[in-house]
Order: sequence, then structure tokens, then C-alpha cells
Amino acid sequence: MNFMQMAGAISDANSLVSQLKTFFLVGVLGLMYVVSIAFVWGQTKSVLKAGVAAIGGAVVLAIVVNMTVLRDKIGEDIKSPGGNAAPAAVRVVDHIDPLDGGRR
Repeated sequence: MNFMQMAGAISDANSLVSQLKTFFLVGVLGLMYVVSIAFVWGQTKSVLKAGVAAIGGAVVLAIVVNMTVLRDKIGEDIKSPGGNAAPAAVRVVDHIDPLDGGRR
């Protein structure tokens, strides 16, 4: 009986963490997004600057929302860099003469 109660408590804790994460992403970040645009508009009265703030905030929100996808993609690239990398040629140059032929 105790194992079932522990399993229920763990399930409830996982559900609570998931709900808090959703609240943070949607509620707090959304509110910060709107407040930042309103602050820029209030300070500058410029549609262009408020639009730049809106676009910048949207980029930040997109990165935060897709953080797990980006983390996984970057992890894959780090684990197998040869899969997606283009071949490269490196030329080692010992000395480069000045263009005019003179000395520096």
C-alpha cells in the first residue's frame, strides 16, 4: 500500500512541476513580453522601436519555448560533428610578404 501512495505522490509532483513550467512559460514570460513592449512604447512613443522590441521579444520567447529541441540538436552536433560538417582544406602559410614588396 505504501508503494502505491509513493507512486501517486511522485505522479502528483511531476504533474505540479509540469503545470508550473507551463505557467512560467505562458504566464510570466508572456506578461514580461507585453510589459517590455509597453515600456518601450511609453519611453519612446516610436512604433519602429516598439516593433523592434516585439520582434526581439518574440525571438527570445521562441528560443525559450524550443529550448529542449535546440539542446538536443546541439547535443547531436557535438556528438557527431562529422555527419553534418563540410570537408575543409587548410593551408599553412609560414610568411606573408607585404603587397608593395617593401619591408614593414
